[in-house]
Amino acid sequence: MYKLSKYLVVCLVILFAASNSSAQFKLPHFQIVGMGVYSTPTGNAFKDGFKNGLGIEAGAGIGLGSTMLMGTIGYQSYGNNILNPSGNLKVTSFKAGLRQYLFLGHLFLLGNVGTAIQSYSSDPATGSKFVYEYGAGFRLLGIELQATQTHWDQPLPITSNAFNVKLGFSFKL
Repeated sequence: MYKLSKYLVVCLVILFAASNSSAQFKLPHFQIVGMGVYSTPTGNAFKDGFKNGLGIEAGAGIGLGSTMLMGTIGYQSYGNNILNPSGNLKVTSFKAGLRQYLFLGHLFLLGNVGTAIQSYSSDPATGSKFVYEYGAGFRLLGIELQATQTHWDQPLPITSNAFNVKLGFSFKL
């Protein structure tokens, strides 16, 4: 009888530990995003030389729990103002960053760093500069909306700040 009760206690402890640990263990999840981007220049020199921009962005990420490591690639084009001889600004960005989901996985904060490869339509100046971005977003039923602030330096001596609104799809696997 003593062996049976000992065996039963050991089995109950293992069963209890297994049920608790499976509730705490979270499998990695993956996310794929694709968005359209509307961008408004916010820095004085950038705002004076260029109009609002349009672009696209795509990315993927992996995460555990409510934190995700994301990577994105994007393209944006800013029209030039009539007094700007350098022409339209074209920016291709490669960024990596973190997302922290809050409130049942719908609201999130984000931060990204990377590089912005830039060129102008009427000026031979080109360059690749450091870019950083921060903001927040909302994801519901596969639709994602973000508001971000992006900062980088152009090949011409202009610091660029832009407020972005991004809307698109987001699938978690």
